[in-house]
Amino acid sequence: MKKCIRTFILILTLVFSSLTVSFAAADQDVTIVNPVSYSSITSSNLLISVKITAPKTIRVSAYEVKKTVGDVETALGESDMKAILDGTFSGTIGYKPVGSAENFSSANKLSFYTKKLENINPGLYLIKVETIYQNKVVYSSRSYVTIKSKSSEESKLFDSQSGTGAFLQNLIKSIFN
Repeated sequence: MKKCIRTFILILTLVFSSLTVSFAAADQDVTIVNPVSYSSITSSNLLISVKITAPKTIRVSAYEVKKTVGDVETALGESDMKAILDGTFSGTIGYKPVGSAENFSSANKLSFYTKKLENINPGLYLIKVETIYQNKVVYSSRSYVTIKSKSSEESKLFDSQSGTGAFLQNLIKSIFN
């Protein structure tokens, strides 16, 4: 009987300890809306958007992730992002800040923080959002995104239009640029 009770207590302890760790990892009131984590973007601009559903203070920072070998830094790509996600990445990772970290405070029940980073080089980027309470970081969320360069085939597709097609092409370009 004692053995059954000890086993039951051990199982309960394992279940509840794993639940507390998983709930403590992320703030449910702060969500990185854009970029979608582990996504790829073909652009030289990066839009960061964070949704806040309670009065909070957050700090948003962006980093270019590079592989460091000695003194040489190498840009990472989509396969490297997948290796980081899987935990199979080998090598030393370096984080180079892109701009400065910004604090944002909201007193509303629903707020959005947005920032546009322009002229971004192709590579792997990390967006980190920290929830701050009494000058201490209490939660942290991360989102990795790969920035790809535009291929020449994509630009050829748009260059061959004329007439109505060219008008619609220019209209779409003006909306998304």
